[in-house]
Amino acid sequence: MNQSDEEAKPTYSLRTVPIESIVTWEEAQARTLDTDDLDSLVKSIQSEGLQHPLTVQKEGRQYKLMAGQRRLEALRRLGHTMIPVLILNKEKFQDVSDAKAVSIIENIHRKNMSAKDITASCQFIVDKMGKKNAAKVMGISSDRLREYLGFGAVPDSIKAMVPKKISRRDATRICKVVPQEEQAIRTINKISKYTAPQRARYIQALEQLGSSAEQSEVARLANSFRARQVLSMRMTKSQAKGLAKLSREAEMEPAEMAQKIVTDYLSNQGIK
Repeated sequence: MNQSDEEAKPTYSLRTVPIESIVTWEEAQARTLDTDDLDSLVKSIQSEGLQHPLTVQKEGRQYKLMAGQRRLEALRRLGHTMIPVLILNKEKFQDVSDAKAVSIIENIHRKNMSAKDITASCQFIVDKMGKKNAAKVMGISSDRLREYLGFGAVPDSIKAMVPKKISRRDATRICKVVPQEEQAIRTINKISKYTAPQRARYIQALEQLGSSAEQSEVARLANSFRARQVLSMRMTKSQAKGLAKLSREAEMEPAEMAQKIVTDYLSNQGIK
C-alpha cells in the first residue's frame, strides 16, 4: 500500500453494535454524570434521535468507549439494545492515549466538567500535542489555555470555590499574589460579595501592592481606580460583538476587557 492510500484511510467507521458490548474505560473523562442534564438529554434523544454517535475503539469482542458516556447512559435509560458508534481506526490511533485525546477534546466543553478536570485535560493535550497545537484542537484561545494550565497550581480548596464564588482566572491571579492558602481563601470570600467591576479593581490593586499590604490599603487603591478619568468611546456593532466574545473567552466584563486592551496597547508604546 502506498502512502497516499494510507493517508486516505478513514479515521473511523460507522457501525451499529449491541449496547451491552460497550465498556467504559477506567480513565473516562466524564466520570460524574449530572442527573438533571441527563434527563434533558434523554428527552432530546426521544424527540430528535441520537445526533452524534458514540466514539469507541474495538477491543476483541467488545468496544471500549472513548467519548459519549452521557449519551451511553441516556440510551440505556431509553432501553436501546443496538446503537450506532464511530469505531476509531487503530492505524490512525496507535494507542489508548491517542483515543483519550479524542475523548478529552469532546468533553472539554461540557458545562458540568469541573475546573480541576479541565486543567488536567488541557495538560494531557499539551503533553501530547504541544502548546502550539493544543489550543487549536480544543477550540479555545491561547490565553484561555494558559489560564487553564496556570489553574493547575491552585490549591484544591480554592478550586472547589470555582465558579460559585470566583472565576478560574481570578482564582489563578489571586493565588499568584497570595501564596498562603488560608489568606487566599479569606480574600476570595471577601471579594465574592463584590460586583464584577469591584472585584476587578480589588484584584488589580492586590497585584500592585502584594499580599503583605493591609486590606485597607488595597481597598484605597482599588477605589482610586474607580475615581480615575472615565473615557467613553463609540464602536461599530461588529466591534462590540467582538469585544463581547473576547470578554466571555477571558471570563472578564466587557469594560474590564476594553481597559486591558487599551492599557496593554499603551504599555507597548512605552506609556505606563
